[in-house]
Amino acid sequence: MEKKKKWFFGVLTGGAAFVALVVLFFVSSKEFFMGRFSPRAMLSNTDVSAMTVEEAVNSMNRTDGFSIVLDKENKTYTVDISDAVSREFNNAQVEKCQDELSFFDYLFHRDVVLSLKPDSAQVDQERLQMILEESLPQTTSYTADAYFDKDLNLINEVQGDDVNYKNLLTQISEDILAGNELEYALSEFYNQPQIKASDTAIATVEKQIMAYKNMNITFTFGKEEETIDDNIISKYLSYKNGKLKLKKGWIDGYVRKMARKYNTYGKTRKFKTTKDGTVTIHGGIMGWWMNETETVKKIKKLLSKQKSETLEPVYHNTAAQHGKNDIGNTYVEISLKRQRLWFYKKGKKIMSSEFVSGLPTKDRETLKGVHYIFGKQRDRYLGTVAVQGYHTHVNYWMPFNWSGQGLHDAVWRHGRFGGNIYKSNGSHGCVNLPLDMAAKLYKYVSIGTPVVIY
Repeated sequence: MEKKKKWFFGVLTGGAAFVALVVLFFVSSKEFFMGRFSPRAMLSNTDVSAMTVEEAVNSMNRTDGFSIVLDKENKTYTVDISDAVSREFNNAQVEKCQDELSFFDYLFHRDVVLSLKPDSAQVDQERLQMILEESLPQTTSYTADAYFDKDLNLINEVQGDDVNYKNLLTQISEDILAGNELEYALSEFYNQPQIKASDTAIATVEKQIMAYKNMNITFTFGKEEETIDDNIISKYLSYKNGKLKLKKGWIDGYVRKMARKYNTYGKTRKFKTTKDGTVTIHGGIMGWWMNETETVKKIKKLLSKQKSETLEPVYHNTAAQHGKNDIGNTYVEISLKRQRLWFYKKGKKIMSSEFVSGLPTKDRETLKGVHYIFGKQRDRYLGTVAVQGYHTHVNYWMPFNWSGQGLHDAVWRHGRFGGNIYKSNGSHGCVNLPLDMAAKLYKYVSIGTPVVIY
């Protein structure tokens, strides 16, 4: 029983001693810290631990050791920016902050972080940027937008670690003016790609590029072809300011080049005759003559729709076939010297006939050259008395050039054809045939059949 009393008395005595020590510590601490900040206090990014209000104001106004904390890839950088900042605080507002500290802040030396908006503050942003650039590690990669290279391949965007100092300095300045903490993750202030490979606009352009690359516009010239494909189109495609552009001027040049290569209209030809060997023939209305304007329009239309197609050019005028020999092997051969006509079908001579051609004068001669049948009519009248001086009925009319000349029967000649009749009693340029020969030829020829006159 005696032992229990002693134990109880000891505990009571020990407890009282502990309380006395706590009270003594608090009283002495309170006396020491009276009018001061607690032992571990930060006010508006300035260490004011155990300072009086006046000392704290002086230190804050001098921006002593004024620093910001920056985090980059889990590494922390503390940067003194006091040379770039000036602030003004007054005693009343600082004292008010000191009064807000609690008993336990003093007793347990707790970390205290307080924010106070200064009366005024100035930030030299140019100087601040210089300090940050000197203190932070160098940029390892720069942010870049997604883009299409010269071959129109899509290059993905790059997220670099280059800092957007405009945004960072603005945020720091705002926080200084507000008295906020100055701790930042640099990754939040990296320059950001404005154009990304995943953007809808980029995907649309990439789809257009693929459509162009898969295009084939093929023009046929008999057995020969000319194709506008990716190798040609890609030269004139460009990506700029977010848009895919296709130059247009090259199309005219491309068509012009095709025309020079394949046009035969007005060209001189070599022709193997029935009786006189190979002769050179100039002119005539037959020949390939490309309509460049309309052909260009067709190409532009297909390109605008990104549509492939195999087609022929648009022509002003055509010939019997493509190739070096555009006359083919079905034609009417007319020898003015012999006053004789032959008709060949697929290389085989079908008929032959004498005729009377135009009087060999400048205004009435039958025009030489390679022409073609561009019309067929039965029972019609040729000429007028007022203009041509005649008004004559024919049974078979087959015009072959644009000067009003053609093949037709001439019953008024009473069966007299061939020889030298044309020299004194020639036509006005037409080729006059016996009625039966005109009927046969009318049956054989078609619109477009070449008429070779030499």
